Amino acid sequence: MKIRDLITFLIFVTSIISCVPNHRIVYLQEKSSETNTDNNPIKFIGNQNDELIRPGDELYIKITSADENKTSFSEGNIQVYNPSLISYIVDDEGFLKLPYIGKTQLSDLTLEQASDHIESKLSQYLYFPSVFIKFINNKITVLGEVNRPGVYVFDYKNINILQAIGYAGDVTEFGNRKYVIILREQGAERHVIKVDLTSINLLTSEWYLLKSNDVVYVEPLKRKKWNMNTVPYNLILSVISTAIVIITFINTNK
Repeated sequence: MKIRDLITFLIFVTSIISCVPNHRIVYLQEKSSETNTDNNPIKFIGNQNDELIRPGDELYIKITSADENKTSFSEGNIQVYNPSLISYIVDDEGFLKLPYIGKTQLSDLTLEQASDHIESKLSQYLYFPSVFIKFINNKITVLGEVNRPGVYVFDYKNINILQAIGYAGDVTEFGNRKYVIILREQGAERHVIKVDLTSINLLTSEWYLLKSNDVVYVEPLKRKKWNMNTVPYNLILSVISTAIVIITFINTNK
C-alpha cells in the first residue's frame, strides 16, 4: 500500500471514529415499516396525565370572599409574592388543614374539585368564598450526560421525560439516549427503570410522564468511557491532510 493510500485510509477511519451515528442521537424514531409517509398527525394513547392531588403534594391556596375585607387566609394582611411561603402540604393520609374548616380530605381530587370542595365548606363562614389552588415546588433531578445537570422546579403536576431533558439543555453528543435511567421513590419502595429516548414507543410508556422527586440519569456512551471524546480529531485530520499535501508535492517534483 502506498503511503498516500495509507494516509487517505487513516483520514477515513478517523472521520468514522469521530462521528456519533445518527440513530444514536435522534429522538422518537419510527421503524421503517411504521414511517408516516403522508406526514399526517400520529395519535399515541398512553397514560393520562395524573392531575389528582396526592399525599405529599405542595399546594398554593388563596382564599378570598365577596366581603368588604377581601378575606385571604393564605396572605392575611401581608402581601406575599413567593407562593412557597404560603403553601400547604397534603399529609400522608391525604388531608390538609385550613382555618375555620380544619382538616379536609383532598387526596384523589383534581384542583377544580378541591376548590369546589373547600368553597362549599367555607360558605357557612364567608360570603361567596373563592378558592384558587395550584401545584407548586414539584421538582425533578437530571444527572449524567446532559448539558446542564441539576434540580429543576416546576409548578404543575407532571412533566414528561423529554421536557425534563429540555430543562437540562438536552443530552450531550456522548450521552446514551438508548439507556436513560429513571429512579422513583414511592414510600418505602424504590423503582429503577431504563427507557429508550430514541424509540417512539416511549410515548405510550407509563414512564413517559415523570413525577415530583424523580431522578433521571443519562448514561455516557462507551466512547466517552474510553475518553474518546477528548481525542483532538480535528488536529489529527489537519496533520494528516498537511502530510498528504507535502508528500504529493515531493512526489510531483521528483
